[in-house]
Amino acid sequence: MTSGRGHAADPVSPDPLTPPLIEERRATGDAKPFFATLDGLRGIAALAVVTFHYKSMLAGWSFASAYLAVDMFFIVSGIVIDYAYGARLVQGLRAGSFMATRLLRLMPLYLVGHAIGVAVVLLGLISGQSQWTLGSLVPVAVLGALMLPNILPAPRSDLFPLDIPCWSLFWELCVNLVYAALLRGLSSRALLIIFVIAEALLALAAQRLGSIDFGSEWRHAELGALRVTAGFTIGVLIARAHRQGRVLPLRLPAPLILVLATLLLALPVSWGWAKDVLVTGVAFPLLCAAALASQPRTVGLYALLGTLSYPLYIVHAVLPVERGVSMLTGRDGASFAPAIGIAALVGACILALLLAKFYDRPLRRRLGATLRRDRIARL
Repeated sequence: MTSGRGHAADPVSPDPLTPPLIEERRATGDAKPFFATLDGLRGIAALAVVTFHYKSMLAGWSFASAYLAVDMFFIVSGIVIDYAYGARLVQGLRAGSFMATRLLRLMPLYLVGHAIGVAVVLLGLISGQSQWTLGSLVPVAVLGALMLPNILPAPRSDLFPLDIPCWSLFWELCVNLVYAALLRGLSSRALLIIFVIAEALLALAAQRLGSIDFGSEWRHAELGALRVTAGFTIGVLIARAHRQGRVLPLRLPAPLILVLATLLLALPVSWGWAKDVLVTGVAFPLLCAAALASQPRTVGLYALLGTLSYPLYIVHAVLPVERGVSMLTGRDGASFAPAIGIAALVGACILALLLAKFYDRPLRRRLGATLRRDRIARL
């Protein structure tokens, strides 16, 4: 699909092992990337999350509402998954094969982030600067390697204490499974009802708690399920409407879409819970719908942002930059802000691009080829 031209007849990669977004078009021989503006949104969201977690190293310079970036990820995921796999699931693609495809897409980089998290804890144990013990680390590490949330005693109450951002990946896999088994067969009206109910429950929770910045910890973990349900279902609805030519004519310039997303993620927390509900339930869906109708003239920056987004999101939080600086200098790492934060942000981006180019893509391509050969042999 080229944004703004063609809808139902737009090709999607015939290979279910090909990852979505920008690589979909390459599989069809089209020189233009698939969903390029959505790739740009993903990259902006990932960068915002990094500034949020590196806040102390950046002397407070961060996107105040970056925690809402997760909701944008869920919306984009719903759009892309429905475009890439909705028709094939209806036509007979098995839920097991679909989930294997999703795991192949997510696991290689997930395991890198998990391994770095384990290594950081081990270094802390060796240096005597960790609240973990070897006995508590090993079972938690095993659960994490299986992409299962931690239910065992640990120094942190997070679902994934060794790599905290992975909580959103867990919920995304859950909603992917529900989508393959149930949601893809529901009518648009039924999906709209599900979205409205989830968004209403989120609004009630946000009013009570002050925001929707919940889901990573066991405390209010149910809000993670509500956030992914609302985001993913509205994403599926946007994809369906776009294919059927019923989407609103939101043809904003692609650069303006990225600017608007940046401004929304930078909104002050003091604007309260209503801001969270309006941004995730109204503004983000409108921006993503506009992104489907807005193809940039040159796609290099958008391709770079799309390539950067997932590896950056999965590894940035486990990099022990601030702790390492403190150990080397004997001073609080934040005392070197914002220089140390800028260096950490640039370094995390470089690492993410290197992982994408030299590890993630080659490994998935090799595994995909092996699985295809196995399927052909069985046939």
